[in-house]
Amino acid sequence: MLPRSQKALFLAAIRRLLRPVVRQLIAYGVTFPALTRLLKEVYVEVAEQQFALPFKRQTDSRIALMTGLNRKEAAQLRATTKSARTREEVALEDTIVTHAIGRWMAGPPYAAPDGHPRRLRYESPNPRDATFARLVRELAIDLPVRAVLDELLRVGAVELLPDGDVVLQREVHVPLTDAEAKFALLGSDPAEVFASIVHNIERADAPWLQRKVVYDNIGSDALADLREEARRVGEEFVRRANALLASYDRDRRPDAPAGTRSRVVLGAYYFEEPAAKSTAPPAAQETTKHTPRPPGRIRRSR
Repeated sequence: MLPRSQKALFLAAIRRLLRPVVRQLIAYGVTFPALTRLLKEVYVEVAEQQFALPFKRQTDSRIALMTGLNRKEAAQLRATTKSARTREEVALEDTIVTHAIGRWMAGPPYAAPDGHPRRLRYESPNPRDATFARLVRELAIDLPVRAVLDELLRVGAVELLPDGDVVLQREVHVPLTDAEAKFALLGSDPAEVFASIVHNIERADAPWLQRKVVYDNIGSDALADLREEARRVGEEFVRRANALLASYDRDRRPDAPAGTRSRVVLGAYYFEEPAAKSTAPPAAQETTKHTPRPPGRIRRSR
């Protein structure tokens, strides 16, 4: 339980976090009553799953106590959320496309040690050759190789050359037209960033990676070039991150360190918005004697 002073800071941060969320809710026609119903369901679901006592059964009364809902409403929502959870959600990173791209970039034999993907023959008489068919077989999925290729071609992830070779076109699968998959990203990525920041608040002795670079005086004429350069930097980061995580993944390296199965995420993002108007005089009126502002800063996890 947070002390009162820190709870006020926490709620102020949540208020700021909710502003862009509420903006999109209004833009997409999601009303406050609909959001209220959703929040109640999530409160009950989280209370039931993550705050159960190890020595006794979770009850409607205890959930009502933790969430502030009345007991009758808590009971009704428990039944609703249990019914909804019977339909297993498929995470975006569990799709065939992302698995294939991840394996392709994980290093030899399908990529260079630094993660740069290689051009692959579709198949070869020698089963030990690094081919697209061998890559698909290593995914251990019950689908024909051609069906996987067709799906990768459909989403624009690969190109099939006239000589039959397959070239990886996109090293990161960001859905271009699939709204369902894009909304899956909206649900997963911000939640992971939020959880990382909360971890660093609660575990200052063992922080996780949490960095961003901020500059607040970039001219709008430079933004197009900056976006393109940032994309290239981000792709290089993702390529190296993929090779790093793949070197510890026990599906690909049976000799990797043992222990409880864990999910690890390394990410990067780009964001821009108009900066607040500066109160400083225009550049043409500045004298040569002045103290320059710091050019930018790196946000740290602690």
